[in-house]
Amino acid sequence: MKFLKKHKLFISLIGVILLAIASIGTLAYFSKSFTSDGNAAAAAKFNVEAVNAQGELIGDGQFDLGEDFYPGMKTLEAYSFEINKNKTEVPVEYTVQLTPSGKLFSKNTPIKLSLQRSINNEWVDVDYSTTIRPESKTESYRVLVDWPHSDNDIDFQGKNGNIKLEVLATQVDEEEAATPPYTSGDISFKATPNGSTFTTSNKTVNVYKNEQGKKVIEVTMGEGSGTFEQKVGNFKIIESVEGKTTWYRVYSDKEYYASETQIWRVSEVDTSVKGVLRLNKVNGPYLSIESQELYNWFTGK
Repeated sequence: MKFLKKHKLFISLIGVILLAIASIGTLAYFSKSFTSDGNAAAAAKFNVEAVNAQGELIGDGQFDLGEDFYPGMKTLEAYSFEINKNKTEVPVEYTVQLTPSGKLFSKNTPIKLSLQRSINNEWVDVDYSTTIRPESKTESYRVLVDWPHSDNDIDFQGKNGNIKLEVLATQVDEEEAATPPYTSGDISFKATPNGSTFTTSNKTVNVYKNEQGKKVIEVTMGEGSGTFEQKVGNFKIIESVEGKTTWYRVYSDKEYYASETQIWRVSEVDTSVKGVLRLNKVNGPYLSIESQELYNWFTGK
């Protein structure tokens, strides 16, 4: 009888083990497979147009200066045009070339060509020897011609010439656009409550951190000769900390910006508008810089 009890117990234990094994063998994780087919892929849109004042597409624009062109004349608006990004979805940059030809523009000509861009309804000089990074869907430009008096004006009487306009829009890589130095969009500066607001655009922006690990933004004017370039000039913004307050001090080559004895500074930078850094002081003065790359660097995005 004792043997039978042990045997039954042994059989019962085997049954428990087998049951446990059988139970373990049926365990499984939930899983489900999905199949997606027929997926369409579309290239991003790239549709940039250059149009004249009448809204007509232009290829290579040429300007016939006619008989209204003479020494000492008022500045002539030879041509105006717009560059439209339309629904372009990739980052682009523009190159604008003004190529004079003909005897009127031969060597030693006193005639000067300049390109201007409309910023906040103000015409601002643009250095057209560099590329332009657009900040808005539609941008307005105009070509100006000046003939200041010179010692060799008589050499150009009765001569003819043309100005060829070429606008080239090119896609740029995101990585390229994100590597300093950057190119700014619009820059505006109002130094004092009752002072003028100076504007410019398409300037070189370099960024780095100094030995103290603080942000430094340097903006250079290049060949521009507008009011901003004359009144403000190259400028830089330097981050610093005093006690528990972080300051952003602004310095420039010209009179309106800060020096060690006349400080222009703010304790914060307004980044509420995407792609724009704005330094606001009380009673209205401000400094605003448009640049998506600069904005991303500053905010760490």
